[in-house]
Amino acid sequence: MNLLERTITAIDVPATEICKTVAAELTAQTDVNFGRLSDALLRYIRMRGERHPAPPQTSIVISCADHGVAAESVSAYPPETTLNMMCNYLIAHGGAANAAANFAGARLVIADLGVNAEGTDIPELRRHSIARGTANMTKGAAMTRTQAIAAIETGIALANERADAGDRCILPGEMGISNTTSSAAIVAAFLDLSAEEVTGRGANISDERLVHKIEIVRRALDVNRPDPHNGLDVLAKVGGFELGCIAGLILGAAARRMLVILDGANTTSAALIAHALAPSCVHYLLASHSSLTEHSHPHALRHLGLTPMLRLDIRLSETAGSSIVLRMLGQMLKVWEAIDSPACLLLPPRFAWSSFPACGEDYNGAISASPAPPNQSIMDACQYRLDNLAKPIHSLGYLERIAVQLAGTMGCERPPNDTQTALLLITEETELPADLTRILSALTDARAIPVHILSIADTGERATAAACTEAYALARSHPLLILGAYETEPSGTISAALSGALQGAAAGGSLILPGDARTDRIAREISEENAALRPCILHILPDMLTIDAELTAGIAGILGMEIVHAALHVVNDMKTFTETGVAVAIDGAGAGRQKK
Repeated sequence: MNLLERTITAIDVPATEICKTVAAELTAQTDVNFGRLSDALLRYIRMRGERHPAPPQTSIVISCADHGVAAESVSAYPPETTLNMMCNYLIAHGGAANAAANFAGARLVIADLGVNAEGTDIPELRRHSIARGTANMTKGAAMTRTQAIAAIETGIALANERADAGDRCILPGEMGISNTTSSAAIVAAFLDLSAEEVTGRGANISDERLVHKIEIVRRALDVNRPDPHNGLDVLAKVGGFELGCIAGLILGAAARRMLVILDGANTTSAALIAHALAPSCVHYLLASHSSLTEHSHPHALRHLGLTPMLRLDIRLSETAGSSIVLRMLGQMLKVWEAIDSPACLLLPPRFAWSSFPACGEDYNGAISASPAPPNQSIMDACQYRLDNLAKPIHSLGYLERIAVQLAGTMGCERPPNDTQTALLLITEETELPADLTRILSALTDARAIPVHILSIADTGERATAAACTEAYALARSHPLLILGAYETEPSGTISAALSGALQGAAAGGSLILPGDARTDRIAREISEENAALRPCILHILPDMLTIDAELTAGIAGILGMEIVHAALHVVNDMKTFTETGVAVAIDGAGAGRQKK
């Protein structure tokens, strides 16, 4: 047997006993339901076969290759961009993948599967070139069957290498101009969909080029007629070398019981190839986010039975979304350890309790102040920088919007990665349940987020005043403030206090993250009445975090801080077209806006 056949044979369905036990323990020991994040935790425990697996040591593996179909002008960027970006990752260190690796604490591996260049002298590049790009799939097969196997086996070998180095998780990504055209054709072939149903804008192409791209996908399918029951045939006829490598990474990881977190349409189309070859590999996959513009992506996820946890409008497969889910999985492992380990009961959380602060000078300042409007010139400067980072324009969606919103609030074009954050939790109780205390402690310790708990013992205006005072004081030293509530039953007192806290935090200059469904509802109601509050509020639920959970006590806001930190790494760690020498857009929204 060759490496591919041996690997497929080694993939099995992980046993369910241990995750059933853990699921029962979670239900018994806490009322907090984390929804799809609990499912992710259980999937990781199941594949590892351990009650308390270690947080996964992780590598980001970016596979790079050129596509012959680029000759049909289906991208907003010229073909040499693939080589430019490969240099960017390893020389300038200014790509989205670099920012994701910094954010996630992951190793970054860059592999050349078939970039159209010779003699590239790039430090630390993994050289696995199969050919200098695929053939033009509108005129025949993109590659031979032998080349398809070579691409997959390269991915398997890379997965084995990372497993031998101690990794338990791989975040696959890719770089290949025009490869969303191949991805669309792959999904159409497997799922019997039309070119119109699967083709998206890729690197933000114009309307005219999108119409042309749809026709190119249709032509490639008509010319090649890939067999939907044969994964190798689909890859060979309409795929790419880097997509074959990702399919191999998935197969190799599954054989070694490693987790793979998918990121975007291209990695998911590659997962369809892996699934066609070895259906059991799906047990080792998680989906991070779903693209709003690559129409193939939701179809592919549904076919694999995967549900994404984020909705961030990301249009890039450089692991920006999967790195966030990796961080959230790490948080869930800490939560599970805190819930299940008796020793955690002996560790007092570092929380600051206060009850009904006097409404003195701070309150007078808060109640009399209106939120300062965001600094529009700073926001424009931040947006211009984001537009000129080495990536397709607007391709990081909500991460870019968060960076701009925080820049306007702080009056700083590049808010620092270590921007100070606090949690203000409002309750009528004098103590929290033990399980909730342990959960909050586990989640906030990881990011060193101080927790301020305000116990409200009165109603009406006094509750509003107390919360306003506390929030105002915190906001003056914490540009990011998570606001949460804990109540055993709905309370008008909590509503009044949250209203005051929103006003105080906004007056104090914080960007406010409503940290649970209760707080989010109040924030939306208050901002409808007072439009000046809207720029001061960042809604995580349900806009970005789609985990199907009704979280309390600010927990969603704590988890949402991983999204915010990812955004901060984007604006600070990535570099511009000028700094990296990467080619700028020649079509679509980026043309003319991006400068080199």
